[in-house]
Amino acid sequence: MARPAHRLTMAALALAVSGTTVALPTAPVHAESPTAATARRHPTSSAALRPAAVGGHRKAAPRPGGEAPVRRRLVGSWTTSTYRVPAALGGQTVRMVVRASIGGSGMRLRLSNLFGAAPVTFANVHVGVQAYGAEILTGTNRPVTFRGRAAVKVAPGQAVWSDPIPGRIAGGSAVVVSLHLPGTVDGVTGHERAYSTTYLSDPGDHTAEESGEGFTYTSTQWYFLDRLAVEAGAATIGSVVAFGDSITDGAGQAVDANRRWTDYLRQRLAHEAPSRRMGVLNAGISGNRLLRPNVGPSGVTRFYRDALSQPGVRTVVVYEGINDISRGAYTSIKPIVYGYKRLIREAHARKVKVLGATLTPFYGFGTWTPEREEIRQRLNTWIRTSGAFDGVLDFDRAVRDPEFPEQLALSYDSGDHLHLSDAGRRALADAVNLRLL
Repeated sequence: MARPAHRLTMAALALAVSGTTVALPTAPVHAESPTAATARRHPTSSAALRPAAVGGHRKAAPRPGGEAPVRRRLVGSWTTSTYRVPAALGGQTVRMVVRASIGGSGMRLRLSNLFGAAPVTFANVHVGVQAYGAEILTGTNRPVTFRGRAAVKVAPGQAVWSDPIPGRIAGGSAVVVSLHLPGTVDGVTGHERAYSTTYLSDPGDHTAEESGEGFTYTSTQWYFLDRLAVEAGAATIGSVVAFGDSITDGAGQAVDANRRWTDYLRQRLAHEAPSRRMGVLNAGISGNRLLRPNVGPSGVTRFYRDALSQPGVRTVVVYEGINDISRGAYTSIKPIVYGYKRLIREAHARKVKVLGATLTPFYGFGTWTPEREEIRQRLNTWIRTSGAFDGVLDFDRAVRDPEFPEQLALSYDSGDHLHLSDAGRRALADAVNLRLL
């Protein structure tokens, strides 16, 4: 059943116009209010251009079977980690809303069919700025091209970047991406728990429409879209990727609330000097494990694709392992430590900094046992003291109950004793030492 559209305050808008081309706005629209601001392995398509290597403008060597590199330095502004989701789409338009963490010009988006079994054709793609619900702010919706063409076919196991979109987008903007799928797709590459409303149309191509009237169905999944990147200003130092599970994905928040701990971190960074601003990319998957596939591929197998291959990545925060502990039968921390060391080696080989986050309490959750708690405590001690990571974010200390450190502090508990409340997710963001990024 469709959710009622909710109207949000819109900020001032500036449109850059060149001929008949209307650019994306230069002022943030539909960003959070000041009150809310404070509360590898799969190569991508050979038909696409890949963002340049970390922090550089040099031409990168193409990967086997992969796409051609690009000389521009792009920085990731938004991402989601994908896997095969239980959905069937076709003959309709999908309209998704995602939030740009940093602004810039020449925005590109990436469409993925990495987990598909057959080619997917996108007959038309548009991007605009959200007014409210499925409605797009007047004058902002514009077509997206792929090597100059409106339509693009993406083979299974591939992804494709769009051409640069003229104009600028501001950090905090709610970007609306509309995709027309002329054929039926069964086995969709996407993200199950988006905690964001996606709008699905009646039959037909509604991508160019700014009105939301043709969108009569909703879901809370993202489909095919997995990255946005911008040509950020010279002062922007890159992006930070939060690599984790449901606590990073956003479990515990309301739909469309944008209260993941990464959202709060983005808000903090937005108040930094321009030379300290970074894109914040959320690579969390609810139910994901570090060592074994569960929901999505395991952390060790998806790390390159979801974290290290992000455009402009500078730092990765590894906050994953609680599902391995809470659903496993480990009697030693060695397997998980091995997994962490593997991620660290991969990151350092690409000159990416990697920070380790301690695992937060889960006493009272259905799978808690004293033996699992001992593994968590020993693993946290290793994270804090081993020196293996380039820095440590002590999330455990930030949200645990000082009187009973095996459990979350009451105000930080969403109610299930594992996932965090809005206040708890804010506490994680506040515990991030920005100088380590």
